Amino acid sequence: MGKKWGQHFISYALAKYIASFAYGKVLEIGAGDGRITRHINADEIWVVEIDKRFCEELDKLGVHVICKDFLRVKSFEVDVILGSIPYYISSQIVFKLKEWTFKEAYLVLQYEFAKKMCAKPGQSNYGRLSVTSQLFYDVKFIRKISRHAFTPKPKVDSALIKLEKRKGHVSDELLELIRLLFSHKNKKIKNILDKCPEDLCNKRPRHMSVEEIKRLLSSMGPLDQR
Repeated sequence: MGKKWGQHFISYALAKYIASFAYGKVLEIGAGDGRITRHINADEIWVVEIDKRFCEELDKLGVHVICKDFLRVKSFEVDVILGSIPYYISSQIVFKLKEWTFKEAYLVLQYEFAKKMCAKPGQSNYGRLSVTSQLFYDVKFIRKISRHAFTPKPKVDSALIKLEKRKGHVSDELLELIRLLFSHKNKKIKNILDKCPEDLCNKRPRHMSVEEIKRLLSSMGPLDQR
């Protein structure tokens, strides 16, 4: 069960724990057999599930069911988003949430992916995913989740993270600069770009904070790589 969509079902104890973060108007991504849904205590509950077999069962729980691929769902405003999401589309779902208005999101992701999202400058797993995630969200690592908490058991551990959207516009130019920098993450900035602030010229992308990259962009003209 669940192999077609990359589904791994969490334990009932963990489902109850994740549901405890819900309040107000809630959206659950990939509700599956409803094991999280059943524990949600909120004013209004919406669930998205791609598997029609589960949609019929979820409908019996008295919640609003959207039976389609989450990546194709038109956004609307909610208070909390919950989801234990398929590893293979984690990145797509995380950045699809940019389109949604919400206060908090609690997502179960592959452990290494979650750690990269939370990584700080200078850490070995700090990279483009870290910077881009932290541009759009305040990312908080809540807890590691053993692979033994899932059925069928995946080959890797997972983690629960919390996302809160950051305010402000993220320009295409900034995203392009991040892509450029982290395709040369071990080079000094002066060897990647024609122009840079003096105090940043000898830095390498893997050591640069989000704010430093923003400042680098503001000091530049068109992106001209050496």
